Amino acid sequence: MNKQIFNQLVEMFKTNVDENNNHLQMHSLAIKQDDDCFIYRFNQRIEPSDVRSLSKTVMALVTGKVIELSRQGKYSKFNLNTLIFPTIKKCVNLTNKENLKYLEKITIKHLLTHTIGYEEKLLMRGDIKDKDPFSYLDYLVNYPIKHEPGTLFLYSNAGFYLLSVFLQEFLNEDLFDFIKRELFEPLDINNAQWIKYGNYLAGATRLWLQPDDLIKIGELLLNSGTYQGKQILPQSWIKEMTTIQEYNLNSDLSNHKHLLYYAYGYGIWISKEKLFFASGTDGQYIVVVPDKKVVIITQAQQKDTKPIKQIIDDIIENYL
Repeated sequence: MNKQIFNQLVEMFKTNVDENNNHLQMHSLAIKQDDDCFIYRFNQRIEPSDVRSLSKTVMALVTGKVIELSRQGKYSKFNLNTLIFPTIKKCVNLTNKENLKYLEKITIKHLLTHTIGYEEKLLMRGDIKDKDPFSYLDYLVNYPIKHEPGTLFLYSNAGFYLLSVFLQEFLNEDLFDFIKRELFEPLDINNAQWIKYGNYLAGATRLWLQPDDLIKIGELLLNSGTYQGKQILPQSWIKEMTTIQEYNLNSDLSNHKHLLYYAYGYGIWISKEKLFFASGTDGQYIVVVPDKKVVIITQAQQKDTKPIKQIIDDIIENYL
């Protein structure tokens, strides 16, 4: 990757149109390959962007950090098999007693893999638009769980909000303070903002970051938990995060060669084409191609994201 090629890619995003023949509403494009890193902010944008579901990837990284600190004895026992309900039950008003038999079986792994057992996607803005954010937790624990935890993959915001609640209660500390100290500061990420739903970080969404922040997160994933020579997260955790945990049986695999929502790890999508990526509504992407040692970032406010995905596919196929 060089500056001339990167400028060509910027022009691709500038000149492409969506299904309504409108120009793409891009915020940023960033690509890092080896020691070369290029960032372009469309329309001279300086503001951070809501990275939407890229927040889930950050939450998965945070979970790995807590597991490692627990292993070191800095916190009580905590791992993927930790049950969540003993920790959060003091925070909720459980009125749907039918849920209890399932709630008592939900583990951290179920939250990270969208396998709680709901049949509906929850906390997806549409279902909560008229609700008080302080009621979201009770809403989730009382919403009917229909399947045994671990038996049904259904992508949703529910699990990562419950993860946010659990981690804050487990750590006995404001979760964002923990994240800034243990993850963002080691990555030189400053001025991040993360909105709360009630007393807890939204978890699955509503994190505001700059494109260079996302490049650093992508580097951490690409380099097995290291950043600028410092091991921030265990290599084993990054490997587990980016290993298939659940197959996405509802995915349409016909439209793209590379950016396929084929399977899910922990907070991240895994393609059949030896790459993994974080994906957020309206065109937020962190795409990691290990074989090419590349990280690709897009930020946008684009309802029709097909052109963005097609350009990313083209970049991977023809420009790396």
